[in-house]
Amino acid sequence: MQLEQRFLVRLEDTGKGFLLSNKGMLTYFTNLACIHGNRVGQGLMDREKCGLSWMVVGWRFQVLSRPKLSQTVKGVTWAHNLSKIQTARDFLLYDEAGDLFAKGTSAWLVLDEHNTRVLRMTEEVMAPYGREEDHPAFPGYAFPKEAPAFRVERRAELTVSKAMIDCNDHVHNIAYLDLFDEALPEDMDMDRFCDVTLVYRREIKPREKVVVEFGRVDGGAVLRIREAEGDLVHAFLLLA
Repeated sequence: MQLEQRFLVRLEDTGKGFLLSNKGMLTYFTNLACIHGNRVGQGLMDREKCGLSWMVVGWRFQVLSRPKLSQTVKGVTWAHNLSKIQTARDFLLYDEAGDLFAKGTSAWLVLDEHNTRVLRMTEEVMAPYGREEDHPAFPGYAFPKEAPAFRVERRAELTVSKAMIDCNDHVHNIAYLDLFDEALPEDMDMDRFCDVTLVYRREIKPREKVVVEFGRVDGGAVLRIREAEGDLVHAFLLLA
């Protein structure tokens, strides 16, 4: 079962040239997922009632073109690919002319709302979404478990600000892009990259100190967020 939703490209969704940014697109994907959950009774405000809480563990999207400020775009999302503990959700974004300008996929876990234990992904849990298996956005794709090896060229040490914390009391999924941006070279705009992969490994709590590292791999960029005093990785970002 597909869900469709229209979005206005707002100023805060754009980057240079008033074009829709990568962060803006990730915002649309996130909102599409939330709206779909709300429609089937498994949304953020339904967690106590249904006993389930959804957690995204990876995003990947490709950009074909970028709409401008004040244009209206259409997003489409659907669920597919049930495995033991994960499911996938895909996305398509269309501009005002009806042309596809971006596609994305994501990986999700479902948790027991009362004890945050990861649950087995079952047909019963997924039934309300009406999975569609015949048109994946990235056929055969699997998220990498680790970032590729890279030489650290830049490093930024940060303390997570209160403004980045969401209703679940950890850094908001989209705010990770702001953390990664702090380690990018000054002359490198994140929106110059049109193939983006973001993988979450460990949540970041309020006021936590982290280190963001940047390097280059195969003509693209790789960034990693880790503990300030340790080697545990919170997330990594691949840009191509």
